[in-house]
Parts: sequence; structure tokens; C-alpha cells
Amino acid sequence: MIHKILLITAVIMTACSNSSGTDKSQAQNIKNSLPDHDNISLIHQWEELHLRTFMSKGEYMHAIASSELNPVDPFEGLGEYGVHKLIDNDLNTAWVEGVEGYGTGEYIIIEAGKQLPAGIIIHNGYQKTERLYRMNSRPHKLKLILYAGFHLEDDVTEIATRYRIKQLEAPVYIELEDRMGPQDIEMPFSANCSAACKDSLRTVFKSEYKEEIEQMKKMCPTCDLTPLFSFFIRLEIADIYEGSEWDDTCISELAFVHSGDKDKSELSGSDEKILRIYQGDDDGRIYADNEEEKGIILIDKTMLKEHKDLPDNMHMDIVLMDVSPDKEWMQVDLLFYEEGASRAEEYSIIYNVKMRKRVDETILKTKYGIFGFVEDKGRIWLDTIDGFINLNEIKEKMQTGLD
Repeated sequence: MIHKILLITAVIMTACSNSSGTDKSQAQNIKNSLPDHDNISLIHQWEELHLRTFMSKGEYMHAIASSELNPVDPFEGLGEYGVHKLIDNDLNTAWVEGVEGYGTGEYIIIEAGKQLPAGIIIHNGYQKTERLYRMNSRPHKLKLILYAGFHLEDDVTEIATRYRIKQLEAPVYIELEDRMGPQDIEMPFSANCSAACKDSLRTVFKSEYKEEIEQMKKMCPTCDLTPLFSFFIRLEIADIYEGSEWDDTCISELAFVHSGDKDKSELSGSDEKILRIYQGDDDGRIYADNEEEKGIILIDKTMLKEHKDLPDNMHMDIVLMDVSPDKEWMQVDLLFYEEGASRAEEYSIIYNVKMRKRVDETILKTKYGIFGFVEDKGRIWLDTIDGFINLNEIKEKMQTGLD
């Protein structure tokens, strides 16, 4: 890892407010109503991020990095050392910053969810082997900044999703040990503070971006332009442990921990109420609405392993074929075809909506001859060429990892 190239993975700019006098007065009233420790969130300007979307543990996350080693054109794919390597559940890979020197000041910004996590698990350095860990540099201290972020429906491009973020609290510094293995970091920000100002910030956002929201509404009268909220955390390299051979600074894995809760990709059995499951208009995505949020992306065909493995002469489409009566399961058919061909190969995958998780082929071996869902004797069954399959048993295997 010798040659480094700076990568601009996101456009970050301070967003100018178009607020009228009335809007500014409203924002001041909100500021006065917040606890003193929350008022920092109204001191900072909005920043605009164009984030990449990645799959992690069956769920989509948004993230950017200030740089990466050996970057590629974002329209052509993902690099070998990009920010997505932090959340791929593989210690053989790593995010590696991409500037000259040790990368002090380089950072990643990553989505942390709708609820503030209780902690962070970090695998420091390049943990593929002990030798590579020592040869490469790794962070000694990280500077953490907490943001509130808002996104408007369909505010996306071919490669990015736009969020506006605002800093919530003063930066905090954490120190990492110089060792392999996971390191548990308690979340250094106040959950109560963040929850208290979330709704107020949504009001401020709607006020300051009122003209833009109204313009989007004219262009898309049926769109739900309620700002969608998520926390973001910036992790910036503040100090490093020097590598014996290279000045590339690496982090292998990063994960968030939620107190008293399962991982968000394991929501089976929760009281989440799914209102609607539907396919987008020619965007290769399937969405769900629940009581708190609309437009949750369940499947993006470009993130499926089948799409990534497609030969150059092949195309793939997805079709939402059926949804179970309780809206916990869906059947999606994958269609593969050559340009101009009159026939396509087709098979089905089954997806648990609450778990945000696809049924693995080791659990459900049938993919040809799936005919949808049937409710009988108080249970939901999957109708297949091999007969009815009990979905409760499938769910238990998904939860326990048994095949």
C-alpha cells in the first residue's frame, strides 16, 4: 500500500438558509424551548451530503469517506479499500484512508440509525493477519461528532442519496488500544439530549427548506415529503499508531450496538406494524411503509449478489410477486435475460420483512416452483411445488442460524 490517491466520495457543503423573518422567529422559539445542552444543534449550519448506499446485515446503510486508497470511478463500482469495507462483516478487508502521510484528519461519516446506539464496536487496524496489522498504521485516537440527518423521498441520484445533516453536540475524543480483536466503545453522546431535539430539528428543517419542499411537491404531488430522520456519526483520525512498513491508516470493521434490543436486522417478533409493501416505478427497488416511516428500502436489485455477479451480456429485473396476509413475508422473482432475448430465466427468493432479511438457500432449498402464500388454520404457509412449507419453522431457523 504505497501509492495513494485522494478520493472525493461526497460533496459536502454548508447549506444556506432561505428562511423568512417568520421562519427565523420560529427557529428562535424552538431554540428557547430546548434544554441548554441541546442548543448547540441550532448553532451549526446544515451540511449537505451525497452518500453511497451499502448493504450490511441485510439492511441498507449510508456512508461516505473523505478518501480511500486506490479509488475507482463511483459510476463503475466500489473500490478495494472503500468505506463499505467497514460494514461488510469481513476482517480480511478494511477501510484505508487515501492521502499522503498517516491520514490525520481523514474521516468517515456513517448512518447510525433512527435511535442513538448505546455503543460502537471497532476492529482497529488491518486485521487480516497479525503481520498486516503491525505493518499498517491504525488509529490511536478518534474524534467523534454526532449529527441529525434528514432525507426527502426520491432525493437520490444514480449513485448517491442526499441528506442534510446538522451537528448535535460538541466533538468527543476516544482512545483505541493497539491490539487486534474487537474494542467496545460506550456511546459518548447523550441519548436523552438527542431524542429531545429530534422533533424540533425536523420542524427547523421543514422551515428552512420550505421552498425546496414545495417545489418538489409540485413536481411529484403523490410523493410523501415528510423528512426522514437518521443519526449520523463522524469518526475522524486524530492520532495514529505508526505501522512498521506503511503509513496507510486502516480500520477493519465498525458496528453499532443498541441497548436492550436485537440488531435492527432481527426484528422478528417485534410489534412493528407493516402497512404496505410495494415495488417502485422502474427503479429496481421494493419498499415498505410502517407506522413511523414510509419508503423503507427492502430490496435494491443493484445490491443483490446475483446482480453483482451478472455477466456483461446479461440483465436482471426483480418483480414483487406476492405478500403474505400478515405482511411479514414477501416473494420476489428474479428474471435474467440477454438483450433482445424473448425468454428469461426466473426463480424466486423469499424475504422476511420484519427481520429485513432474505431466507438463505441453506434454509429454503426450493427456488423454482414457489406459488405464493396461503393462510390456513391460523398459520401462514409458503405454497411450493414440494407442498406447503411452515413459515414459522423457517423463521426459527433464520433466528437461530440453523439449517
